[in-house]
Amino acid sequence: MNNRKNISFLEPLVNPPVYSMSKADRNLRVELDVQYEENNVFSFYKKNETPVWTRVFSSSITREAGFTLTGPTIEIRPGSHLTIQTNNKLPPEEEEGDSGMINFPHEFNTYNLHTHGLHVSPESPGDNVCMKIPPGENFTYEYDIPKNHPPGLYWYHPHKHGSVAIQVGSGMAGALIVRDDFDDELEAMGVKEYVLVFQNIAVDEKGRVEDQHQVAKFPDSEYCITVNGQYCPVIHATVGELLNLRLLNATTRTSIDIDCPWFAQMYIYGFDGNPTEDYRLQDGVSLGPANRASLFLKISEAATPGAHFYVYNNAIEFQQMPHYKYHNNSPLFVIAIEQGEEIGTAIYAPSKPPSRCAPPPFPESFKVDLLKPITDDEITNTRRLTLQANTLDDPDKYFRGLNVSIDHAPFGGCDVVNHYVELDAIEEWTLVNESEFPHPIHIHVNPYYVIEVVGEDPMHHTLKLPFWCDTFQVPPHGYVKFRTRFKDFTGKYPLHCHLLYHEDGGMMQHVRVVKDLSEIKK
Repeated sequence: MNNRKNISFLEPLVNPPVYSMSKADRNLRVELDVQYEENNVFSFYKKNETPVWTRVFSSSITREAGFTLTGPTIEIRPGSHLTIQTNNKLPPEEEEGDSGMINFPHEFNTYNLHTHGLHVSPESPGDNVCMKIPPGENFTYEYDIPKNHPPGLYWYHPHKHGSVAIQVGSGMAGALIVRDDFDDELEAMGVKEYVLVFQNIAVDEKGRVEDQHQVAKFPDSEYCITVNGQYCPVIHATVGELLNLRLLNATTRTSIDIDCPWFAQMYIYGFDGNPTEDYRLQDGVSLGPANRASLFLKISEAATPGAHFYVYNNAIEFQQMPHYKYHNNSPLFVIAIEQGEEIGTAIYAPSKPPSRCAPPPFPESFKVDLLKPITDDEITNTRRLTLQANTLDDPDKYFRGLNVSIDHAPFGGCDVVNHYVELDAIEEWTLVNESEFPHPIHIHVNPYYVIEVVGEDPMHHTLKLPFWCDTFQVPPHGYVKFRTRFKDFTGKYPLHCHLLYHEDGGMMQHVRVVKDLSEIKK
């Protein structure tokens, strides 16, 4: 077993352990325990010898691998069935119930499971985020993955309103990948894949995450981002090599904006799980909270052996706080080119012939009906939503997630439906941000097609419009316009801010999709 309880710094990147679905069987059963684990988190506040205990998704394969922070990766296929049994092994709640204050942090040891971005049913036993799993209980989720489901990188995390920020900020997150024949082709080519799960675990002086201030009020956690539970891990590459990177921003509030190494080319082929229409050659990639990207790094055949590129988070200065002036911005990870053998003074060559390869032809399997561009004449309805965040009357309330709302009203609870939509409708929505803070808005079940953005984008490498995603940061005092198809599934599901303390604080609404709007009682 690897000893993962010591802080790992500048060591080779280790992918999380994997539950992988058989291509032939297309059935996968996963068991996840939620419990306190000792892990390897650094903090500015605690003494070095103070042990860290946080809530995590644990399993037999993570325990065997010595992983104590990031959950296992789950790999599935289109047209398959996924079963996840989750067991709540956390201690009993110190206080029973939520005292009627639904938009206030509460019930930190009660959770549920959300498969973020998957196009699946929002009803139990599927992706129902209104149900609860209290301490000592378990629940078995069942997901039927459509045959035409877009392949790509998704993820899972808890979504029980009132405890989401604390639990994700404690480490409860893992990658979920929908594989198809293209992945098999890459494996046959010998292309190395790296899954990078970014997390910011803000522990206190006791080595715990038990107060929402810790995950909301910028407690230096922006500078302590882990990658698969490691600090600044190293990806070793050879001259001319093609790398397949899967990047997941599983932080509670941090934007991530990174540049392409100077000795490489970056080809993005998927964003938020949704395949792009073709390769997008970019000079970097931007990920708001909850965003994901699948991309190739093509290492130049003229790259210098022994070169190192430290990948920094360029978004740190845009986190709306002055702390970046007083701390170093630690690199997220390193791309290191194999040095090889010395052939002269300070001249090196690879020790073996490089594996030169370019991205294969863009796969036809990525062109699914759900992601076809939406034209003007397809629109059946339009909606306009406004986002508010009052930071002036009481900053402390703001950082606890309070004083945030949609359409000037906080989340009304799971019995409230804000938007009724008819199945197979195709709608155009405009999200208007009336605050000075960007809000990454996530909508469950169906991806959306961003067509217009007005306002200052704090990120450097946002994809050129239009593109598909499931989470997008609405600029301060700006707006975003997108289109979406309400396909395949009826039921109730939320839209919310993925600054998770905002979600807990009430920046959330519910959509209910029905077969026939005439059945809704006025």
